Amino acid sequence: MPLKLCSEQGDFYRTGLGHRWWPFLFLGLVNVPLQSVALPSPEVSLDFYSRTVSEALPINEFTGKWQQAPGGGENTWTRNRLDTGVWLGDWGVSYTVRYDYQLKYNQATADLYYRDEQGLNPPQDAVPVYLNALQLLADGIRLKRRWSLDSGLFLQANVSLLKAREFQDGTIDGLLSSDEQFFAGNASLDYRYSEDLLLEHEFEKPEGEGLTVDLVAGYQNNQRKVIVRVEDAYSLIRWEQAPYTHGKFDTADRDVEDEVQLAPVFSGWRELEDHEFTLPVYATGRYVEQMDGYQLSLDMEYFADQVRYRPGIRWGNLPGNPYVGVDGAEGQWVFTLSDDSEQLRLQLGFDDPNLEKAHSLTMALVWSTPM
Repeated sequence: MPLKLCSEQGDFYRTGLGHRWWPFLFLGLVNVPLQSVALPSPEVSLDFYSRTVSEALPINEFTGKWQQAPGGGENTWTRNRLDTGVWLGDWGVSYTVRYDYQLKYNQATADLYYRDEQGLNPPQDAVPVYLNALQLLADGIRLKRRWSLDSGLFLQANVSLLKAREFQDGTIDGLLSSDEQFFAGNASLDYRYSEDLLLEHEFEKPEGEGLTVDLVAGYQNNQRKVIVRVEDAYSLIRWEQAPYTHGKFDTADRDVEDEVQLAPVFSGWRELEDHEFTLPVYATGRYVEQMDGYQLSLDMEYFADQVRYRPGIRWGNLPGNPYVGVDGAEGQWVFTLSDDSEQLRLQLGFDDPNLEKAHSLTMALVWSTPM
């Protein structure tokens, strides 16, 4: 999902547009003369996942020119992951890329932006405006370790050592209105970024690095399986000498005879300083009950202060082991095909088969094979 300016009025003809890590390798030890412990076969893996939710407008509409008035909802977010690497026994190492974008807003802000995009008259009075943006583009090395216990319990921990490429971390809060040329009113701005998308600001692009930890825990036997995943259970992204803009927008009367003209005046300061931020926790859970020829499941997702549930069914006696699930609250249908061992899995989910009208879109590809 591409980032957007908060308004065409905010363009102002802007001109702004690691470390080395070594994984551990474990070798077999000689037990007796001429006899050794065999190394496990390496396993190559590829994992792609993309999940996007836009509450106020369809995803395609939100990222383009707003042609329709926004509906209810105050969150738009996307999480995208590409992870490719190798497992050696219970240890793994991979190259990982991630793109995260989360936008929180109130309905008055969405309505004001829509009016501005369509050239409609703004509200008569100033409206309460709230907008919080968090965005990160990063890549790096992920180290993995998994444990399987005789009791049926299994655990996994992933540590990602990231080079951060781009970020946005800012909030606008206050009262705002719009005329034909400018936003006007009174609103505070607290904004850190690798590229200034609101006000023209030229600077040397900062460098960032960080660490995230993902955890997996579960239990499995012949009858059922329970698994819980917590992504970004711990995270810390640090930027050196990142641009920082803090201040407020105020209405100014330009004092033109026989006419009142309002223009926004920004007062505040800009600095370069180190900045640290954490990423919001994303958690999923799954319960699977094995039946005669099929599986019943219940999936849970927690993100952006919301919990979603998706019951589903998987037919293990049909070619492709098809799975169908539906989120009743969101209306998203999820379809999955996989082999018997689930070493190859394809997934597609949407709330509208016409993807240009979809508010929710999920895509995933999981593949692994011995070398």
